[in-house]
Amino acid sequence: MAKRSREPQYQEGEHLLQEWGASASTTADELSPFVGRAAAADIAIVRRLGALTSAASVELLQRLEQESDDKELRKEVKRALYRLQQRGVSVPEPPRQPATPVLASPIEGYLSPVDGRGDQLIWLAKPRPDGLLHLFAVINDPAGMREVEINVTTRKALKHATDELAAKHEIRLVGADWRYCDFLLCRAVEWSRSRDTPMSGDYPALRAQVTKEAVPRNLPPLVYSRIDPDEIRADESLRLRSVEVLEEPELRTWFLGPETVQPYLDELASAQESPLVLNQMQQSERLRVIIERAVTELFGDLHRESFVRRLHEMAYFFSATGRPERARQALAVALALADSKAGGRDIPFCEQLVRVSLVAWQQVASERQAEHAKSSLIVTPQQFAAEQQKRRV
Repeated sequence: MAKRSREPQYQEGEHLLQEWGASASTTADELSPFVGRAAAADIAIVRRLGALTSAASVELLQRLEQESDDKELRKEVKRALYRLQQRGVSVPEPPRQPATPVLASPIEGYLSPVDGRGDQLIWLAKPRPDGLLHLFAVINDPAGMREVEINVTTRKALKHATDELAAKHEIRLVGADWRYCDFLLCRAVEWSRSRDTPMSGDYPALRAQVTKEAVPRNLPPLVYSRIDPDEIRADESLRLRSVEVLEEPELRTWFLGPETVQPYLDELASAQESPLVLNQMQQSERLRVIIERAVTELFGDLHRESFVRRLHEMAYFFSATGRPERARQALAVALALADSKAGGRDIPFCEQLVRVSLVAWQQVASERQAEHAKSSLIVTPQQFAAEQQKRRV
């Protein structure tokens, strides 16, 4: 009967783990941050650990056994350890010490991917007697805090909101260390204050309802807890294949805005309107030179720092959603860009992003110009010269 009564909890826990980004292939070390968030999730974690034949599984199971005050959960842990032992995994005697409640904080953190404007959605959730305290925020890199609010909800309502985001807006949230989420939020407030950008909501005041801990300072990118940056730097192929990251649906909005690329669009337009007749090879060479300079300039200075941070966030998101190769490629771009003295030069991801953005906005400008020409009786000198050239050909 005990096993049957735990089955619904196990199913609920598996659903939570999937929502938090813990796929079926998640390792024991990667499961550790999710311990203590929800009782049902702990049951699912124990079941998973019992199937992972590693020393890390044993260590985490023994930690659960010592720290949990759930008698049934401890029984599940003992069964999981016994199964591992039967499969040849060494299970050392746990140290004799009194149990202390040092499980992970009940505060939960969630992150969305970063969109093409640099916006990112961050949630904090904290259980309380009358429901669930839910803090919702939108930050921008590099502008800072855009909006933040807090309300009391339920676990069911929170899940409904998550499902609605995915269904209507194709925005997926993944579980993340709440302290790191808090760090991003505090940093965004500092950016807004220093840049005098408008903020909706008072995060420091709302934060006091969630935690009394000191404000975190200079935390490393969260993806470093999953991927060793030195290993990424050692694999040159990741940077060379980085353009593949742009195929992911979360990067569909990653375009450089028209105001950002306008100087280069003007230069392209000026070249096309020139009275000099250029052959296709000369036109391609001029386009290459413009793109090369744009890649160098647009991914330099402040733009570079912002893109490095955004790519670190995307690397974590890809890792948390079971896409390790994309995570490694995104991190490779972040590291290469951080080390670069020439902006995005020789980084295929950056070069392709600039090329696609220029071509797309150039096409938009051409279509607008064509529409304007249809409705205008005035022929410009450039149009007249182009018509004369066509007739001579």
